[in-house]
Amino acid sequence: MRHNNPLLYLAAAAGMVLVLGLSIQAAVMRGRENAGAADQNEAPVSSQAGEEETGETGGFQIAQTPGIDDGLREDKNVYNQDDPDSIVYFYVTVRYGSEARGTNHTLDQVNNAVRFEDETHVDTEVYADALVQVGDETGPQPGMLGYGETESNATIRIRGNSSSLLPQKSYKLSLNDEAGLWRGQSNIALNKHAFDATRIRNKLYFDLAKNLSDVPSIRTQFVRLFVKDETSGSTQFVDYGLYTQAEVPTKKYLSNHGLDRAGYLYKAINFNFETNDLIKNYDDPAFDEKAMETVISCRGRQDNSRLMEMIAALNDTSNDIDDIIDTYFDRDNYMQWLVFNLLMGNRDTTMQNYFLYSPLNGSKFYFVPWDGDTSLMRTEYQMEGEEAIADWEWGIGNYWGVLLHQRFLRKAGNRADLEQVVEEMHAWLNKETVDQMAAGYYETVAPYIYSMPDYLYLQHTRSEVEYILSKLGDEVEENYRNFKDSLTDPMPFWLYAAEDDGASVTLNWEAAYDFEGLPFTYRILVSRYPDMRSPLVDQAGLVTTSLTVPRSALGSGEFYWKVVATRSDGVTVDPMNQIIVNDESYPGIYNFDLP
Repeated sequence: MRHNNPLLYLAAAAGMVLVLGLSIQAAVMRGRENAGAADQNEAPVSSQAGEEETGETGGFQIAQTPGIDDGLREDKNVYNQDDPDSIVYFYVTVRYGSEARGTNHTLDQVNNAVRFEDETHVDTEVYADALVQVGDETGPQPGMLGYGETESNATIRIRGNSSSLLPQKSYKLSLNDEAGLWRGQSNIALNKHAFDATRIRNKLYFDLAKNLSDVPSIRTQFVRLFVKDETSGSTQFVDYGLYTQAEVPTKKYLSNHGLDRAGYLYKAINFNFETNDLIKNYDDPAFDEKAMETVISCRGRQDNSRLMEMIAALNDTSNDIDDIIDTYFDRDNYMQWLVFNLLMGNRDTTMQNYFLYSPLNGSKFYFVPWDGDTSLMRTEYQMEGEEAIADWEWGIGNYWGVLLHQRFLRKAGNRADLEQVVEEMHAWLNKETVDQMAAGYYETVAPYIYSMPDYLYLQHTRSEVEYILSKLGDEVEENYRNFKDSLTDPMPFWLYAAEDDGASVTLNWEAAYDFEGLPFTYRILVSRYPDMRSPLVDQAGLVTTSLTVPRSALGSGEFYWKVVATRSDGVTVDPMNQIIVNDESYPGIYNFDLP
């Protein structure tokens, strides 16, 4: 363990003070909601109605017990043992298991399981048996998990999607019932974060999230992993380098955080809150759990009726969105989750990388964050030149393609409330706090990321990593400015599939949206190249959202097209579509084939 960094602890202390402030503000906002605002399009006025009330009985003061739907009450004591300076050592012995349990595989077979193909997750899980032990740099230690054990106490498989294709793998360790628990957890996710040159972003994301009063976070721990591969005949532990362990939201997670372990819990996979035939209840004869898991995965109570009811109500546009939010969601939890991801620039949270939790006897869903390793990545993306990102993705436009968020953001009063939460959160989630915490984490991880085996796969020099780190705080400020700008920006739109009738091709697109109702004109381009050079069609000044092109003007083959919407004041916005050609991303582009 290194020496304490006083700046880090000042930042942490400041964050905990702000938890109290956020909690009071959340209570105030609930009070305003309960009192009811006459005009939903105006920001509600302050009230103390939601603050804790007490009654007196025989000289004793008794706190009023809140209702089950009066907000999420996470037990913050679960984080008391967290030490951001520490490294935990895991020693994992990999062995052949049994065919009956599906664990009779070598480590090489585990590492080479295909989990990502054609830009899509593949549900392939190859397991081996494992003995998991915890200790320090000298080996397993008395009183720690697995000490003195000789029999396997877990299984091991790789985890992740695109990261599973890289040389250094992330792993999931699933402890057997008889193994006991590690920090109250039986599923141990060890993440390599090979796409993160700093190796600190996931921990930074979740440690900052601990300061949110109405959003639960996830415990994380820097880990050094050693593996002995008995399936290849090895008798020694090999250093696999630095990992970040992240707590997995399960029933045990709910219990550990003071939530309802009997409640509903879903992991978003490709979920846009729209009606989907793959989402059925368990008692439906046509229910296919594997098919549903391509959209959203049930990790709690096996009853989808509440989820389906919420989706149906949300998709019924005759229902006011504020009524939907107040009935099926917690407004403070939702806005804090959304604002936190906006300020952290965690763009990959539109249809995945979050959980939805609902207490069994409650009625509301709460957002639980998951996976923050793409937060504050702007500088690293620019340095690598590999990620084309549209302007609208920095700000509320990033969430416009998801039904829940779009309906919420269309109302001026909701945007005003969101802006207020941004200002409150930015008071502590800012350059100063992020820079201080990042400096502390870097001091912890630097000895490992610049040593083998991680140094070989770092893909950046030390000076480049330190430059990226120096910009993390600046990115929060840029994200803050992007949010403010996006409140007056036009919103992006979708291009639809081309319609070919043999004689002509009709290209249709969604109308761009302006919060003040300003009109748009459109320019459409069609090309044989995804970078839109040498266009076959280039027509501007359109006021409709459709264009029919004769087949004779195109010929046969693969074609690419885009539309640029121009608001009456000259501000432009691109579509939300994106394609990948030869491993290169082209935002705002769609394609079609003609025989």
